[in-house]
Amino acid sequence: MPTILYPATTVAELLISQPDGQVLAQRKLNPVRGYWVGREGNCDVVIDNAAVSRRHAFVFSANGRWLCCDAGSAGGLDTEAGSVRCAPLSADSWVSVGSMFLWLAGSPGKPPEWIDARPDSTAADRPTRVVRLAVEDLEDAEPAPVREVLTIADAQGAIHLCADLTGVAASKGGGSPRITIGRANTMDLQICHPSIDPLHCVLSVGSERWSIIDAGSTEGILWDGKRWYRKRLEEGITIPIGAFRLSMQRVVRTTAPIPPVIIPTASAETRAPKRPSAFLNDAESTE
Repeated sequence: MPTILYPATTVAELLISQPDGQVLAQRKLNPVRGYWVGREGNCDVVIDNAAVSRRHAFVFSANGRWLCCDAGSAGGLDTEAGSVRCAPLSADSWVSVGSMFLWLAGSPGKPPEWIDARPDSTAADRPTRVVRLAVEDLEDAEPAPVREVLTIADAQGAIHLCADLTGVAASKGGGSPRITIGRANTMDLQICHPSIDPLHCVLSVGSERWSIIDAGSTEGILWDGKRWYRKRLEEGITIPIGAFRLSMQRVVRTTAPIPPVIIPTASAETRAPKRPSAFLNDAESTE
């Protein structure tokens, strides 16, 4: 797996406050992890409020910016500019989740500009595609009986990427595993194609299954004739993202690992093997 070079990001701290400004909770954020916000008990940030959905929002870092995306909630996200699907978080930019406000302590510094990796067309007028997966390197303690394999294919069915995410989903440290997908070269999964936004969507594990969350993309996430803010990657379904198709396959281990072969040490009485002879035996002579 290649070495990952994330953009420099100042350690941020998420604050959850009431409308009067009283801070109820705070937690440090890891830029290579994501954080579910909702009423469900296994969220990374739990808000016990009837106006908050079970999985209301998802907070993550991309390209040096901290963002909060709607995860398919009933109440949505609000900012000073009104309702949004995805909004930046900073000391000066807040997002309202139910009756609570999310923002960052201190100043995270000036984030770098997006690096648009949209390629030029080739001589055949077909855009080149580069797919790169850069995710946390986590090892399983034991071989998993079920492997979760992410597959990216184009509209013609040609597969561009197969990646085993089983180790990535392992629990290690705070927050949830997350994989950003987009055209920018700072994405974990970079797809260089004009139909993909610089930041298109993000994958994360919620309730023990992977979900895809729209990060405010132009075309959004469409499935079964409906636009989704968040869609669980159930086995057997394919989610269009731009000109590509994303799916998650669950591969079950059917055979046990092959045990190592133990070679006994040679004893003192063991004779050396006979060397091959270039001469025929007397019985095989033709003369």
